[in-house]
Amino acid sequence: MDDENLERYLGEFRPRPVRPLEIPRRIETAQLWLVAAAATIFVGGVALWYLLPETRGTMDAPAMQQVRSGTGLRQSNLNAIALTRLALEDEAHFEAFLVDKSRRVLPSFQGENSALRVLTKE
Repeated sequence: MDDENLERYLGEFRPRPVRPLEIPRRIETAQLWLVAAAATIFVGGVALWYLLPETRGTMDAPAMQQVRSGTGLRQSNLNAIALTRLALEDEAHFEAFLVDKSRRVLPSFQGENSALRVLTKE
């Protein structure tokens, strides 16, 4: 009796026709190049954004003029790019800048309170 009920129950279902299989479209080569170009531009933009504060001083022409004038040798906020440009364009002022900077940054070896006198007393 259970078999007859099961047969009647299954007889109520009607088979559907099978629909065609949908295959996802392949990404074309041109689209891959566009994605790669967009990623490269994004990475380049982020890199420039991080490097911008370091290169901001190189665009400042008055700061370079101060270093070249002789009175601006005390300028201490020059970055590596500005110093490299100064060394390539005007070696004499670059040497004077380094000498002046070393006198202010490094300990003095002359005078009463020099580093050598302190070391010789010990």
